Amino acid sequence: MTEKSFNLKVRRASLLKGRLKAPPSKSYTIRALICAGLDAKVKIVNPLIAEDTRAAMRALEHLGARIKPGKNFLLVTGFAGFPSAKGGRLNTGESGTLLRLLLPVIALGKGKFVVNGRGTLLKRTNKPIAQALLSLGVEIKGSDSDFRLPLTIDAKGKIPGGRVKVSGSLSSQTISSLLNIAPLAESDTKIIAEGEVVSRPYIDITIDVLRQAGIGILRQGYGKFFVKSGQRINFKKDVVIPGDYSSAAFLIAASCLVKSDVTITDLLKDSQGDRQIIHILNAMGAKIKHINNEVSIKGPFELKGIDVNCRDTPDLVPILAVVACFARGKTRIFNIGHLAHKESNRILAPAGELKKLGAKITAGTDNLVIEGSALKPGEVCGCNDHRIAMSLAVAGLAAGGVDIRGAECISKSYPNFIPDMKFLGAKFSRVRNLSKNLASYSIL
Repeated sequence: MTEKSFNLKVRRASLLKGRLKAPPSKSYTIRALICAGLDAKVKIVNPLIAEDTRAAMRALEHLGARIKPGKNFLLVTGFAGFPSAKGGRLNTGESGTLLRLLLPVIALGKGKFVVNGRGTLLKRTNKPIAQALLSLGVEIKGSDSDFRLPLTIDAKGKIPGGRVKVSGSLSSQTISSLLNIAPLAESDTKIIAEGEVVSRPYIDITIDVLRQAGIGILRQGYGKFFVKSGQRINFKKDVVIPGDYSSAAFLIAASCLVKSDVTITDLLKDSQGDRQIIHILNAMGAKIKHINNEVSIKGPFELKGIDVNCRDTPDLVPILAVVACFARGKTRIFNIGHLAHKESNRILAPAGELKKLGAKITAGTDNLVIEGSALKPGEVCGCNDHRIAMSLAVAGLAAGGVDIRGAECISKSYPNFIPDMKFLGAKFSRVRNLSKNLASYSIL
């Protein structure tokens, strides 16, 4: 259920101090849920419970899975490869990841399925995944030539397999979605990615979850993948969800900008592409320590601007744009053209909102250029984008205060963000939002 609208008041933080466990990874949780649905019975330990993962659970239950929550775990009784539902209507909320990972799973069922969503997901193209499924023999139709929602799948209970070409230039989700169901195809599947593949670490997460489920995948970098038919998704032990660098990045960045003594636990050293947040901030002048899966920060640090390639770490762009405002000199964040197709336009939206606080920031089609300058207090919009809202909250801690309209979107990926920040000493307060125009924001 969507959280009621509220504004978030942020005031300058004098000190952030404490020890926190990182929130569970959304990317791992959704992938584990999808694969658990394709298995018979799986226990998922330390799952993220947030808007997007709840939407995943509802969709899988509609397809025939049973999900029983416990204390810090989910017990999933799946449909052993092929959904038992005979058609119906599903809603993936505002989760693009869930939508694209779910479509091939639906195609393994039987009957007519109508898939919808809400919010900005209704405006986003699904052409890459739809074209891939069509080439595999799946009958799928969209509301227009870009395959925008709603989508209709006439599922035949099988996917033939074979050779399929996909584009990875907008997202890696098409590759991940096909890898999930390729073991269940009627013949071996060869996936060929055309063009430069973005967001590569998310493919690694998909392959890691499948490996835990006993699936073998042959690959040549990120350009070619071969999956043998006849494999069965079968987890031999519990799936344990690691802490999430994408969400922890906000805690880490905040601790670099204000006086702090913060330790964040459960951040595995070799897990997830967004662990680069530590290397990037250290390159800017921070002195973050990462020992025994614990990240320690004693800020603030004097930071300097650098060039950052975010082709594979798109979720870090909004918070890096904030940090760059407080760094000396120029920061250039590049290879981010694919961010125009996220929950908001994550190039134009953060630039427009940070300008309201006095940022010297220029948005291009594939980059953001930020000249370090002192930010001032002000009012901004969360842009119906959880990562932008949390980034602006971090900006407010260092800028002396900010009021964020439409901050309820935070619950999409990190529902405990506000209580976690308050635990560390942040001055956050929720204010009921009576405005009907929550999604309006500046795009320069």
